[in-house]
Amino acid sequence: MTVSTIGSNATQTPTEQRTSGTGSVSPVSISDVGAQKSGKSAGNDTVHISSQAIDLRGLEAHISQLPDADKSRVTELRNQIANGQYQINFDKVAEKILGLEAEL
Repeated sequence: MTVSTIGSNATQTPTEQRTSGTGSVSPVSISDVGAQKSGKSAGNDTVHISSQAIDLRGLEAHISQLPDADKSRVTELRNQIANGQYQINFDKVAEKILGLEAEL
């Protein structure tokens, strides 16, 4: 099976690939999928990955490198709590709880 990306070039960014690619995607037939599951080759199968999928892969990689928490905000809140300066807005907390309850 051949796997390729539409308009792919290893030196291009996903955006450059999208603008230089054809933008079309070849469909995969059900018989091709069945052949893949059974381990039998139905011939010369080809899979094309769209430029949107390439962009999504790049975004996922970028997001995975971001920290789980905003360390500067956590430090700021810790300092406020330690100094007795942190004020709880009870109305805002109640609104958030009610909003969450409404979503459920």
